[in-house]
Amino acid sequence: MSELVIREARGEDVESVAEMVARLKVLNEELDPNFKVVDNLEEEAHRYAEEVIGSPDHIVLVAEDRAEGKTVGLIIAEVSDRRFYKPRKKALITDFYVKPLYRRRRLGTLLFEKLVTEARRRGAGIVTAIFPANNKIAEEFYTSHGFRDLQVEKYKQVD
Repeated sequence: MSELVIREARGEDVESVAEMVARLKVLNEELDPNFKVVDNLEEEAHRYAEEVIGSPDHIVLVAEDRAEGKTVGLIIAEVSDRRFYKPRKKALITDFYVKPLYRRRRLGTLLFEKLVTEARRRGAGIVTAIFPANNKIAEEFYTSHGFRDLQVEKYKQVD
C-alpha cells in the first residue's frame, strides 16, 4: 500500500520536477501540435525547475509515494498581482501532472486542494489555470472543482 504525501518541493526534487514538467509538455504537444516542444526540452525543464522551486513567486507542490521513494505528481502555480482588479493577488496554475499509474486515485484533487490552501496563505484571493484548449481532461477537472471561464487567450502564428 502506497503512502502518498503532498509537500512543498525542495532542492533535491529538481530532477523529478523537471522530468514531470517535460512529460507534461510532451503531452501538451500530443494534444495540440501548436505546442511544439523545444529541442532541448529536458535542459529547459531542468532550468525551469531550478527557477521555480523556492521562488517566492511560485508555489511548487509534489506528491511523493513514500513506500516507493519517488515523486509521482506535481502542481506549479505563479503568484502575481492583478494590479487593477480585486482580489489583487492570484495564483495561476501553469503545470499540473500526475504519473499515469497514480491517476484516478484523487491525487490531482489532493494536490489542487493543498495548492489552494497555500495560495490563500500567500494572500491570493483567486486561483486560475492555463492549459491547452484541447485538453478535455483538464477542462473536466477544473470544471468539477468549481472553475468557470474568466478570460480568453487567442493566438496567431506570425513567423
